[in-house]
Amino acid sequence: MRKCNSSAAYLATLAVSDFLFLILIVGNELQYPWMVGALDLQGWCQIWNVLSMTSQYISLLLVFAFTVERFISVCRPFSCEKFSKRSRSSKIITAILCVSFTLALPQAIFWNVSPDNGKCNVRNINSTTYNNIYVIWNWTSELVMFGAIPIVAFVLNVCVLKQIRTVGKLYVTSETLHRHVGARCTSTTATLMWISFYLIFSKLPVTIMFTMESSVQFGDDMSIEAMSTDPVWQNYLSYFTVRKIIEELGISHHACNIFIYAATSKQFRNHLKFFLVQLLWC
Repeated sequence: MRKCNSSAAYLATLAVSDFLFLILIVGNELQYPWMVGALDLQGWCQIWNVLSMTSQYISLLLVFAFTVERFISVCRPFSCEKFSKRSRSSKIITAILCVSFTLALPQAIFWNVSPDNGKCNVRNINSTTYNNIYVIWNWTSELVMFGAIPIVAFVLNVCVLKQIRTVGKLYVTSETLHRHVGARCTSTTATLMWISFYLIFSKLPVTIMFTMESSVQFGDDMSIEAMSTDPVWQNYLSYFTVRKIIEELGISHHACNIFIYAATSKQFRNHLKFFLVQLLWC
């Protein structure tokens, strides 16, 4: 992958972003399933939500960026050199970082430690304008970032696969217009495409469940025993159970890309073996 320097830059940044998300998700698990109150601190509540969304946006946009680059390299090879230079990739990564942070900043306004119960919750303001802004922003950002972008990436990947199937085995680098320059960058193309497909199929179901949320209603206040026989509550609890399972599967791409690297990249396997041998001998 060393010859495909722009791809290496994307994947390195993606690894850092995923690592940040995995650290932050510990706070979320402590806060909600275990009720530890890890986020119930004014200031940290806002910072955590901004960083959490930033890391998710970065991962999505990075995958989308190298999906577009692979599409250009395979389907528009004469434009490859223009769009795939290492200097350009560093600018694209910087732009992705800035855009992701900017899009996540409103979370600092939407979240707050409630003065009533001391919990980190969505800010409760008795204002129709504020509530409308919150709903519109959440729906727009969720559908665009976690819906539209994965769908476009999927279409681009299908185009790449179709082109490869039509033309035959392509050897594509991100530094040159020549197609036959070695199998190393073919492996990189396969790695990037598998990562892209994995993210698409892990994120889209989460987005679908999010869009269904408004159509699933809470039941009336009642005892837990009564909930077990109430059809409205049973419908909601079934939805909630499925949603939580899909959400847990949806965040797996932040941790499981290493298996794609190992399966598709011989160079990565060699470096991993060398690292493990060095680690065991220390």
